[in-house]
Amino acid sequence: MERQPVKPEFTFKMFQILGGLWLTGCVKTAAELNVADLLASGPKTISRLAEETQSQIMPLYRVMRALSSVGIFEESENKTFALNDFGAALQTDVPGTAKSFVLTIMNEHFPTYGDLTYAVQTGKIPFEHIHGKDLWGFYKEFPEIGENFGKGMTGMSGMELTGIIENYDFKAYQKIIDIGGGNGTMMYAILNSSPESSGIIFDEANVIEKTLQLIPENLKNRCTVATGSFFNEVPKGGDLYTMKWIIHDWSDEECVQILQNCYHAMPKGAKLLILDAVIPDDSLNQPHIAKLLDIVMLACLTGKERSLSEFKTIIERAGLRFNRLIQIGTESKSIIECEKT
Repeated sequence: MERQPVKPEFTFKMFQILGGLWLTGCVKTAAELNVADLLASGPKTISRLAEETQSQIMPLYRVMRALSSVGIFEESENKTFALNDFGAALQTDVPGTAKSFVLTIMNEHFPTYGDLTYAVQTGKIPFEHIHGKDLWGFYKEFPEIGENFGKGMTGMSGMELTGIIENYDFKAYQKIIDIGGGNGTMMYAILNSSPESSGIIFDEANVIEKTLQLIPENLKNRCTVATGSFFNEVPKGGDLYTMKWIIHDWSDEECVQILQNCYHAMPKGAKLLILDAVIPDDSLNQPHIAKLLDIVMLACLTGKERSLSEFKTIIERAGLRFNRLIQIGTESKSIIECEKT
């Protein structure tokens, strides 16, 4: 069997890729120790940080030095560390934070990425192989971990909400229904931008129970909730339906079922927005964040990230018409507008 010679520079590139794994371990530690929260009030020496996090000085310093070397936090003389914009993304319960998402990826999801061979060879889901149950069953069994997952999704949404609101005119719709709307973050942003619109947040009962407590005072007269499963039916009579980071969680057959339930609930002329990452059909050998997000799907769920042509296929199978693709300024989300004709 012939072999291709290995060029040393590409051995080093592979070494650099492994460095990403080591760095994410450091990010996880900083998140677990609430380092960003502690630095929000001002710079601290490593000895002070160690005291406040109940850590050993030198191991903590080595982690902080590694993080600062890639721009997460800033190190100055005398082993003093300060919060910067990059590190601020690890703060707790701040709009746009990545902290909860980091903890989700690095805790319950993490072992699955080392088990991708199982997925490739069997077609089955590593998360279920490792944890003995599917992702959603896991979060129902461990609701505190599930709550962190929900916070993680909300935090990552912060980087996209502005682009969504700026690139789509929601004012044209009177009744907006968010399918799988979670804690309502997107619905609140939509209603705040559209003062004449009303909204319904639809999700499972265990999710909506907490959503009810989160509806802002200024929206309580325009925002209500409904419970159920989008595999059975969704609320009827909306002018506009939205689904953000829902379709990518499910297989093609499951997606068609969800979209058909939307179709049956929609009056003629109503629109549906699918907010998901879209892999360009002509992106051969080109980087795109959705190609990496797709590995999360491969490891944890039955779903996948899709190209526009793949989206069109499931949309048409459900009886809906594809209208247009709207970019919002980030590769992690686009708006796919569909219509019941």
